[in-house]
Amino acid sequence: MVFKAWLCIFAILLAILVLRRCWTGEKFYVFQFSFPLNNVIDVVHEIETTGRTTEKPLNNITLHYVINKDPSIKFCSKGVCDSFDMVFIVKSFVGNFDQRIAIRNTWGAQIHLRIKTMFVLGYVDRLHPLLDFENEEYGDILQFGFADTYDNLVYKTIISIDWLVKRNINTKYVHFLDDDRLVNTRRLHQFAVDSLGVTENKIVGHRLRFKQPHRTKSSKYFTTLEEYPFDFWPPYIHGGTTLTNMKVVKRLAYAIPFTKIIRMEDCFIGILAKLLKINVLHNSEFMQFYTSGFDMKDKLSSQGYKSYHLIIDGWKQLQN
Repeated sequence: MVFKAWLCIFAILLAILVLRRCWTGEKFYVFQFSFPLNNVIDVVHEIETTGRTTEKPLNNITLHYVINKDPSIKFCSKGVCDSFDMVFIVKSFVGNFDQRIAIRNTWGAQIHLRIKTMFVLGYVDRLHPLLDFENEEYGDILQFGFADTYDNLVYKTIISIDWLVKRNINTKYVHFLDDDRLVNTRRLHQFAVDSLGVTENKIVGHRLRFKQPHRTKSSKYFTTLEEYPFDFWPPYIHGGTTLTNMKVVKRLAYAIPFTKIIRMEDCFIGILAKLLKINVLHNSEFMQFYTSGFDMKDKLSSQGYKSYHLIIDGWKQLQN
């Protein structure tokens, strides 16, 4: 009787799901997932083995972007760059001057490791003079010519990926993250060495699964059916706080021109990972809520550090 009851419940839920899909026009992710191009993995393999492909790209994003400020001038010469253990690609809003200073003075400047921290920014005209001064002082800003808005966040990530590869940045690991995080740098690097390696085909972070696109137009995360027609996202790393190696970064860079770009940054990387069969791994030490520096000793990073003083104080707590 219990089995029959559960079977009946399952049948009802399935019927509701089918009716909802018919009503909304969404496709079934599990059965119908197809995202142009479906042969991206073959295209990437062709590029990896021959250096070229006959496939025509779907977008020109990585061909025509404008670089206003390029930090590689400071550590690359004649196509050869300094060697790093890890590169931090920190996505930052132009106006977050204090947060960038705090990061430079804390987790982003660890002398015991060959760490390079770079801040990726868009463009805000009224703040340009101040940014010129900041870049002259620190030389760690990678600024692109598009407007620094939420909708352009995905371009901060994908163009940074392309930049890393085209500039031939010499690093073992790359960590993409936002400027509101506190990072346990030494522990993060040791985790990368022990669990990621330089040849593994995987990305690591706080993984989300079985998440549905937001279809409410008033939502900040609204996604149209034209943009993404399926009822669920592939597994993806929340907030774009992604740790990986340079091998995977290159594979992503090769795939981006041949993939339809969507506005949702973390979901887009999840789509690329699915198409390229990159393992998306969960690690609960990437905290998705504010965690004090005192409690960060056995964690990798925490969000919620949205000011200079929070970062500085959190780092002091972490060191004690």
